[in-house]
Amino acid sequence: MPIYEYECRRCGHRFELIQKFSDKPRKRCPECSGAVDRLISPPAIRFKGTGWYVTDYADKKISKEAKEAKEAKAESGSGDKKSESKKPEAKKEKKTS
Repeated sequence: MPIYEYECRRCGHRFELIQKFSDKPRKRCPECSGAVDRLISPPAIRFKGTGWYVTDYADKKISKEAKEAKEAKAESGSGDKKSESKKPEAKKEKKTS
């Protein structure tokens, strides 16, 4: 069921109600019995599943830390790899007795 937000015209009291789509809108404020208006508020939607980026909803602090970690990893791995030569390991043969 959707949550509707209302605001009183007289006292300015804001309140929320969980109502069915078929329910009639609230007419009076529970505080002062003044007339109320239904407010339009953005829906809270979170898309989950494959095809959505995790970073779209990630905490900014976490994103910043992840970015710093990625940069640190890139810096440590960006050394001149051509100067480091890897020697192929010789195959060890099993001796059977």
